[in-house]
Amino acid sequence: MILEYVLAIWSWVVIGVLLVFLWRIAYFYQKTSGQRVGHYLLVIAALLLVGGAVWYLLADVEFTGEPAADLLLFGGGILFFVFGGRLQELMTGERR
Repeated sequence: MILEYVLAIWSWVVIGVLLVFLWRIAYFYQKTSGQRVGHYLLVIAALLLVGGAVWYLLADVEFTGEPAADLLLFGGGILFFVFGGRLQELMTGERR
């Protein structure tokens, strides 16, 4: 049981660090290029991910099977993915 909590905390710390790095990269790119990136959209993704994680912590259940929490985690992950793809397209010149 303790190992599960340690691994869960470790994985959420890693996800948080990735979110912060992506946000800082987007902020830096927006400042240096002058293009509007919308780096504050990552706050929405972070809130959804935190909401899903907190839901599971408060429900005190296994880390799958709660539909509302799963939807929060899924939505946060999708926003994180879409923002990362959009940022890559902006930074690389939208190669086609």
